[in-house]
Amino acid sequence: MKTPVSKYALFEYLSGRANPLEKQLIEDWITANENTETFYEWLLDYETQCPQFIPDQEAAVKSLVQRIDSESYTETGRQRTINGNGQSSLFLDKIKRSWLIAASITLLLSCCWLLRESLQYKSYQTSYGQITNVYLEDGSKVALNSNSKLKVPRFGFDQNVREVILQGEAEFSVSHTIDNKRFIVKTSDQFRVEVLGTTFSVFARPRGTKVALSCGSIKLDYSQNNQHKEMMMEPGDMATLDHAGKVQLEKKQDTKTFVSWKEQRYVFNSTSVKEIISMVEENFGQKIKLKDPEITNRTITGNFRTKNANELLKTVSEVLNIKIEQDGPTIILTNK
Repeated sequence: MKTPVSKYALFEYLSGRANPLEKQLIEDWITANENTETFYEWLLDYETQCPQFIPDQEAAVKSLVQRIDSESYTETGRQRTINGNGQSSLFLDKIKRSWLIAASITLLLSCCWLLRESLQYKSYQTSYGQITNVYLEDGSKVALNSNSKLKVPRFGFDQNVREVILQGEAEFSVSHTIDNKRFIVKTSDQFRVEVLGTTFSVFARPRGTKVALSCGSIKLDYSQNNQHKEMMMEPGDMATLDHAGKVQLEKKQDTKTFVSWKEQRYVFNSTSVKEIISMVEENFGQKIKLKDPEITNRTITGNFRTKNANELLKTVSEVLNIKIEQDGPTIILTNK
C-alpha cells in the first residue's frame, strides 16, 4: 500500500529539512503521473508562503530615480548645447523628473489596487453543469455547485476568524477548531453566515439568497434599513433574504432537498416554470424565452434526475404540455 504524502511533508522536503527516507518517499511520489497536478498546486502554495525571491522595493525605486537622473542630465547637456540656456533647461528637467517619479508610483499603486483581490484570495470556480469539492486547510469541506465561485484567503485564515466569500451555491461541512475559531461565509457586504462547526447550505444568486441548516447552529448577520441585525438558526431552518434586505425564517424544512443538486437531482414542490427557467439558466447557462406568458405560472411537483438542461426541460415540457423549439442558442417554450 502506498504511503500518502502530505502538504507539510512536501514543504519540509522543499525547505531541505527532510531526512533521506522522507526524500526518497517524496521523490517517488512526485514522479507518479497521478500526483502531478497536486504537486504543482502545493508547489505554488509553497512559493507563495515561502518566496525564494523577495524584491527590494526601496532599492528598485532608488534605481529608478538614479536612471531618471542620468537621463535627465544627458538631456540637460543636449539642451544647453542647442539653446545655451542651461538654467532654464535644468529647471524643466527637474519638473520632468518629478512627473516621471509620480507617474511610476501612481502606476505601481494602481496595479496593486486592481490586483488586490487576486493577490489576497485564491478562487475556486465551477463552469456550467460542473460540481466539485473543495477541501480547506482547516479540514472543512465545501461542495460547490455549477456556475459558482468560492474565494479563500491565499495566505491562510486569519488568527481570529475563518472567512470565505461565496458567489453561487454551495454546501459547507465545517470542522471545529480547538480554539473555537469562527467560520464566516460572506455573500455580500450586507449578509454573512457565522458558524461554530456545522453543516449548512448557502444559495447566493442574483435572484436571491437562501441558507438551509442541516445540523449544528449558525448566526446570520445582515443589514436591513441601514440597521445591523442578527438571527440564530436551528437544524431544519431555512432563511430567505429578499431584495429589501428582510430575512424570513421557515421552520422544519427538508434541508436535504436543498442540496439535491450534489446528486444531479432536482426536487420540485409546486415550483413555477419561471423558477425552473431561472434555475436552468444559473446552473447550465442555457438561455430560455417564453413565447406565451401564461406558461410562467404553471407549477410542477416531482423528483427529477438529469445531467443537462435539455433532459430536464424535456421532462418538464411533457408533464406541463409545453412545446420546445430551438432558435439558435436560445430555447423557446410555447403551448402545444
